[in-house]
Amino acid sequence: MNMHSRVRVAALLIFSTVLAPVAGATPPVPVESVTGCVKDGRMLIQAPDRFKRERPLKINPCTNIPFDFKQFEGKQIRATAGIDLYNGAFVCPRNVVVLGDCKPDAVSAPAKKALPRQISDDEADEIVWALPEVQEMIKRMAGTKAAPFSMITGYPDPDAEPGKPGAVYEIYVGERHDTHTVRVLTVIVDAYSGKVSVYDEAADRVIPIEEYRKQVRK
Repeated sequence: MNMHSRVRVAALLIFSTVLAPVAGATPPVPVESVTGCVKDGRMLIQAPDRFKRERPLKINPCTNIPFDFKQFEGKQIRATAGIDLYNGAFVCPRNVVVLGDCKPDAVSAPAKKALPRQISDDEADEIVWALPEVQEMIKRMAGTKAAPFSMITGYPDPDAEPGKPGAVYEIYVGERHDTHTVRVLTVIVDAYSGKVSVYDEAADRVIPIEEYRKQVRK
């Protein structure tokens, strides 16, 4: 395990004591409104594209906000929840709206294409830590109680073709303080080319890092 991986793991262990609403969730966990299908007690996210995954997430309700598994079984829903991809969990769903029945599974899937090799978790992490923005963040925190850290919050779909939705890593880059974390960047790394983009929260879209840098300089 390289140094950056050790830093990421250490950050996760430290924050495991500052839990989100359900035990087992490893903060920081993004809380988002998503659409998906409930089947066998799991949530298969369908939208937005940046949260779509081949594997469904286990639904972990809050103790004070019940989730009726029987009522929502086989239904397409929209709900706000913590998207804990690290633990494979859909945490504390609330504001649940039923949109209809889940679409039936396709009878047959097309033959899979031979895809290029995707970069590994460590390779994606190394790309992020080498960014000038991240290096500048590290220098800024030198000598303070804060510490830089990163965490992969979204993994690429192994069946996603290059350039298609899902063929990316989503990496949370932030500052770790004694009582909380501060998000500095949400970096999107192409799983095939290693090209870097940034999620622009204000515009709710992914932009090339060159565009992000222009915005920062203004």
